[in-house]
Amino acid sequence: MKKALLSFVAALLLTLPIYIGIGKNPWVNDWFINGAGWDVFIPLFRLCNAIGITGDADILIAAMLTISFLISLAVVLVVTAVVRRAKLRVAARYGGLPSNKQKTPQS
Repeated sequence: MKKALLSFVAALLLTLPIYIGIGKNPWVNDWFINGAGWDVFIPLFRLCNAIGITGDADILIAAMLTISFLISLAVVLVVTAVVRRAKLRVAARYGGLPSNKQKTPQS
């Protein structure tokens, strides 16, 4: 539970930088200028009954934030898996993870 919450918080913290990165990407900008980007979002606009450019912008921002969160969650999960695998390799190589408990001598 604690690891899941930490992963969720880390994904939330990464959402805004990834959102900015997507928004500043020249390919995404060209995609919307050519009209293909708007064509992809038209079904979503109709589903949400968007009226005018303000409604379209709200839906577009919400969709991009959702996509950014999903990307950041995937990044966090991949990094977590890589770190976990590296710890297991180190543990296998050196005979286990060190513990904080001191061994007591036996009489």
